[in-house]
Amino acid sequence: MNNTQLPDPRLDLVNDTLRTKYWSWVYFSPEGSPSRLAEVLNQGLPHISQESWPERFDFGGVYINGRPALSDQELHFPCKIEYYEPKFPISQAPSIYPVITEESIVYRDDDIVIAYKPARLSSMPAKEQRHFSLKSSLEKLLTTTIHMPSRLDVSAQGLVVVSISSRAHAPLQQAFESRRVTKRYICGTTKSCPWERKVELGQIGRDPRHPVLRVSPAEQGQKAETIFTNLGTNTSSDHEISVLCAQPITGRTHQIRVHASSNGLPLFGDKFYGGDDAPYLHLISSYVSCVHPITGKRLECILPASFLHSWMASAIERVPSLDEATPSLPKSQ
Repeated sequence: MNNTQLPDPRLDLVNDTLRTKYWSWVYFSPEGSPSRLAEVLNQGLPHISQESWPERFDFGGVYINGRPALSDQELHFPCKIEYYEPKFPISQAPSIYPVITEESIVYRDDDIVIAYKPARLSSMPAKEQRHFSLKSSLEKLLTTTIHMPSRLDVSAQGLVVVSISSRAHAPLQQAFESRRVTKRYICGTTKSCPWERKVELGQIGRDPRHPVLRVSPAEQGQKAETIFTNLGTNTSSDHEISVLCAQPITGRTHQIRVHASSNGLPLFGDKFYGGDDAPYLHLISSYVSCVHPITGKRLECILPASFLHSWMASAIERVPSLDEATPSLPKSQ
């Protein structure tokens, strides 16, 4: 695997950025092994109060053979026990995770919703906790089950399309899978961008140095395509920001971040891929266009001004039209 273009990911910084500490134990037979889950957790994590485990089970993050464990139970062998320990008191979680309100709904009809996802909130229930996510928050707010065919990174923010009626779930999913949904992101880097437009085709694969990270180019990776357009420069927090429009044609994990970094343009605030330190990741989903799954009419949505940051506000006007960027990959692989 060739990862010479990937900047030093500063693995200690990556681990410090994660909200949890990972623990695991593997047992192959009953001989000499604990018989119950609580024994494993109490013996392996003596710094955690035994009285806190009912609350921790409910919060999430405990797994047996990859399946969530919501209470103490007898072990069956062989088994692998995993725990994602929060680095913060669980009681503080409501104040740590962003809140979704009616103001977060950018567009809504009987079948779909386009919502604004803030940074630091996962799109779906995460491995380390099951109560705080865009999906669970929207379901509580809308009092209905939603389907989310596309997601944003935890650190990213911006527009997310979901279906809220059963008749819209399948056609919206198919629209994303067949690449009939156009998404645009505004992103910023403190590095100088030397080109006006670039189509990045570097394959993306897992980085062997850390399970969370991805790398490009990757010989055994998945095909990936991102169209970048240079939108000029702005100033933010005393930094000169090169503002880019990124249109992902494929949807690989961390795709825009990895492709930007592999071109020497790590995003401002991206602690995973060598970006300069900032209060947040400068990666915002700012535009989405799709055919409505029920009406068949073209629907376009632009991030409202109330969600724009100062460094990107003027750049929105310079985002190229749909006709200026044509996908080069076929619709199916």
